[in-house]
Amino acid sequence: MSITKLARAGTRRRWRLTTAGAALTLTLTVVAAGAGVAPSAAAAPAAAGPSCAGKTATGPFKINPKNRTQVIGAKGAVFISYGTTIPGLAGGNWRSLEGLDRAKIQATAGDWCGNTVRLQVSQDDLFGTNGTSLNRAYLMAIEDQVFYAQERHLVVVINDTTESAPPSVAGQQLGPTKATETFWKEMTTLYGQDSQVIFDLFNEPREPNPGSLQADWTQWRNGTPGTPYIGMENLAKYVRAQGARNLFWVEGPNVADSFAGMIRSGGELTQNVGPFVYAIHHPAGAHTRASWFDDFGYLINDGIAPVVEGEFANYEPAPTANPEPIPSFCWLGAWVAVPNYLNYLYAHGVGMSAYQLSGGLLLKMPPKGKQPDYSDPNTISPLTWSCLSNFQLVPYQGAGSLILSWFRKHNG
Repeated sequence: MSITKLARAGTRRRWRLTTAGAALTLTLTVVAAGAGVAPSAAAAPAAAGPSCAGKTATGPFKINPKNRTQVIGAKGAVFISYGTTIPGLAGGNWRSLEGLDRAKIQATAGDWCGNTVRLQVSQDDLFGTNGTSLNRAYLMAIEDQVFYAQERHLVVVINDTTESAPPSVAGQQLGPTKATETFWKEMTTLYGQDSQVIFDLFNEPREPNPGSLQADWTQWRNGTPGTPYIGMENLAKYVRAQGARNLFWVEGPNVADSFAGMIRSGGELTQNVGPFVYAIHHPAGAHTRASWFDDFGYLINDGIAPVVEGEFANYEPAPTANPEPIPSFCWLGAWVAVPNYLNYLYAHGVGMSAYQLSGGLLLKMPPKGKQPDYSDPNTISPLTWSCLSNFQLVPYQGAGSLILSWFRKHNG
């Protein structure tokens, strides 16, 4: 998200388990719905409280052959993701955020009752913008976070993002390219046989030549002639060809905000890319049951494929201009619309990765110079909520308490 909108892996993890107390330098050497519907009681805000150890999930994960809209894990247990997205590795200051990222991973497993954590990773930080220069320190940071999360019994979703690329190319890498394949070849070498890792193949694809609905879906799936973009279908097939057995999360076009019209336009992935889930982010359009059905609910109702809310935030951002246009990620009537959305997700067996454990997004803003309390989510007041900055009486409201309550109810 942008605010403006058991091969090698098993060997490494076993080695690192036996050397948990070893010096870091040793590791470095080795690695060099409608607004008129009232919210239900289930969605009542959760007060700050004691840690909540969520139910864990165990892979390998696959699609239920008797219900193709479900993911099942070990012993046929239905797997629904409840967790958070942590983007610390996807920024240029990733080294300074490692401690905070660990605290967020710990809070996801504890205070937020999670079974999953989604780590955003930058292919440019790993291989450079030319896709050839492996950054071993960055690779070690990825491994450390995956290891730390798995020690806390979380399923890890690795998400490849290019939105945090260096300024010279930031925002220009709109879809998967050959450099994305290089990234996933390395990740498959590390984690392609790891049943507790999910591959989220590309963050928020953006079509280079947006046109009709059918044209957008065709570009998303097959790539765009005359450009470096290879398409999600080719990327998924490539990662499978490298030996990845993981469950895939596959995000849709136009920053993953809707799957509307996919089947009619022939944009869906073929079924020969192995188990995958369609991932939606921050649904666009009216926040009603009818809109959500068009965005992704039909995939469930028609028995086509499972869906996950792969990245969700609803918040009142700080003023940046006066007047400021209403941003798409700030929902009108959020104190009603967000509980309705959570109820809709649960009724359709759709899990969520919430974005993110920081002040003003999911947590209350801490005093200046202090870190936020990870067990103290923010709230939405119907008396002061507004998406227009010149009407913001209480900024930094958000759906943190609603989401935390939902996580605790369904995975606590």
